[in-house]
Amino acid sequence: MAEKIPTWFGSAVTRYLAPEIMRIVDERVTRSENALKELMNARFATLDAKIDGLEKRLDLVQRVALLEAKVRDIETKG
Repeated sequence: MAEKIPTWFGSAVTRYLAPEIMRIVDERVTRSENALKELMNARFATLDAKIDGLEKRLDLVQRVALLEAKVRDIETKG
């Protein structure tokens, strides 16, 4: 069947369809890339919020531990 296709047709397909196909592929890749970036940004924002929350908890735990140590010190002296 390939022998029956004229050479001008093949070059016309390459000249006219290849750029259109590349444009479509590029558009789809760009959309996928943007969606992935949005997803990753959302996940990093969530992780940042969780880390901030954990840092606040750690600070409170450290403060409680310090207060408990002070109370024990006062109790042993008193």
